[in-house]
Amino acid sequence: MEEELAKKAEVLSKLAGTDWACGDISASLKHFQEALELYQKLGDLPNVAMMHIWMGRVFSSAPLGLADELKALKHAEAALAILEPGPDTPQKGLIYQMTAHLHLHQDEPATSIVWAQKAVGIFEKLGMFMGTSLGTAQARTGELDEGIEYQENNWEPTVRSGNALAIGICGHEIILSHTLARNISRALEWEKTALPEITRISPQWDATSLNWVLALTYTLSGGASKATEARRVIESSESKAALIGSGGSFEESASFGFLYFRQGDWDKAGEVLQGTLSAHEDRHNPVAVNACSFVLGSLNLELGDYPKAEELLLKSLEICRKGGNVIFELWVLPVLAELYLKMSQPQKAAEYVDRGFGLLKPDQNWYGLPAPLYLAKGMLATARQDWGTAPESFDKAIQINRQYQLPWDEAKTLYERGLMHLAHGRKGDREKAHEDLDEALAIFQRVGAKKDVEKVLRKKEMLKA
Repeated sequence: MEEELAKKAEVLSKLAGTDWACGDISASLKHFQEALELYQKLGDLPNVAMMHIWMGRVFSSAPLGLADELKALKHAEAALAILEPGPDTPQKGLIYQMTAHLHLHQDEPATSIVWAQKAVGIFEKLGMFMGTSLGTAQARTGELDEGIEYQENNWEPTVRSGNALAIGICGHEIILSHTLARNISRALEWEKTALPEITRISPQWDATSLNWVLALTYTLSGGASKATEARRVIESSESKAALIGSGGSFEESASFGFLYFRQGDWDKAGEVLQGTLSAHEDRHNPVAVNACSFVLGSLNLELGDYPKAEELLLKSLEICRKGGNVIFELWVLPVLAELYLKMSQPQKAAEYVDRGFGLLKPDQNWYGLPAPLYLAKGMLATARQDWGTAPESFDKAIQINRQYQLPWDEAKTLYERGLMHLAHGRKGDREKAHEDLDEALAIFQRVGAKKDVEKVLRKKEMLKA
């Protein structure tokens, strides 16, 4: 009887794997669950753990309607309960790594580091190479140089492994870390390294996962046409049905909405972002919810719906702080400061600016992340008529944006510096304001930011009147 049950469980587990490979996710989950129940009945704990691991993978990678990150984490924890008391084996290291990865999806990089370090310890003890989420988690918590160094050091051995999935993930996360750090030149360098290798070993990767990240990278770099092409590649890929609704796994999930927002197609941005946000709420994927909430909040700020902007941005901030996502909190804080300035609450704005600069530990390289904070500091100083701090802050923001190839952000800062000159009203300030507005206009036109072009032109017309 037990032998028959064991054979049936084995057949079901193999069938589940075949279903997964063929894209029949519902059947895969059904057969894995049936195999799990049989192995539990047999008291076969190693295979019980393996079924939990497989179900965790399927729930995490499934398309919309079936994906569920909380269920994936529940299965990982069930496997951990079985494997953790036992000896240090590759399987134990893999479940540690899986748990670390799933906590990244929960936007809990501080927790992810703990599990990733356990995985690293086991793999080092066993003398085997296996990339982990350690670098990605470290970068999110603000240990940028350490995290990115770990990721980049993993690239060559991962390529040598020949594992297409691992190569794709490694390249994806290196480029995303540089992009979130607003280190665009380095992200684009890695595109030239990673994309050909990923395309060579697994052609589908360049048409799916990596292009979600590249759309975000290109948008920040001012390459709207390349970002649009990345979107078209995904939309035309064979995996469209599985991927287009989910919008990536991490912060790049908001990349298309962010692209539409920067281009000035605000109706389309709102539609895409709201759909992606709802999908990831259903999927219980807070890291994607965070990114979509941030961009939607930024959009509502521009639309003048301050209560909605506040709700969304505070939601994003809460997710960042709860899980220790420092790198993305540095995206959110300056926009919150700008919001409260427009709501005539400079003291609140100052609190967020101060919080942001407090996160910038002096022993870390922060790349392009301080630029929006200096912009917010300049806007706050202008509101307070602090004519010493305001120009210094705007100048610093412009310098950082130029250094890290962030033209839209540079143009926005030039525009705000122009408004500062107008508010100051000294002799020669009007001419300086015109210079800044003209320079901002030229950049906005170059990057295809039509709403920003309209805003600058309106301001210039007002100055003529």
